[in-house]
Amino acid sequence: MPTTSAPSLDPFLLRPILCPRCRCARRRRERWSSNTRRPKDVAALYSHTRKHSIKLALIYYGLPIAMALLVLAERRSPTHSLNLADWTIALIWAAVFFFLFPLILRLRTRKDKRTLSIQPEKLSTKIGKLSGDVPWAKMDSLYATDEHIFLIRKNMNGFAIPRRAFVDETHRKEFIRLCEQYIQAARSS
Repeated sequence: MPTTSAPSLDPFLLRPILCPRCRCARRRRERWSSNTRRPKDVAALYSHTRKHSIKLALIYYGLPIAMALLVLAERRSPTHSLNLADWTIALIWAAVFFFLFPLILRLRTRKDKRTLSIQPEKLSTKIGKLSGDVPWAKMDSLYATDEHIFLIRKNMNGFAIPRRAFVDETHRKEFIRLCEQYIQAARSS
């Protein structure tokens, strides 16, 4: 007699996920699907990460400052001291970089349906025809706000999972609990 593990719940059907061939419960697989990712979800991820990550904050604020300093250094010479026009040009370049970075992130957002699945050893994602796996060891942190769950990778990429991706608050809380458990297990191993 085959042994089966406790079935995981499909958040949209509220029933165990069963194997289509033998109808047994699938082993160790929790599946959570999100719907289409919107640019405002990416903006929320970016904004939240910038506030909570010194690394991204340095990039966000440092890049425009570095660009302004580069422009000023290029315009300065032994025969030309910096004047108001030079400072204005440097400020314009800094402003362009300050606003261009988040705009590029929003424009790069894939609008295809995204499916996110979590298992004890990895997080799997599928966007349209593309798919990939991220081991929990590469995840840095998890933040939950009223509207989103942010899973931040160590390379500063991340996932913004909107509240609308879950059927109800119970499934959302279970997702958060499992992610925290998997991240903690990856850190301790």
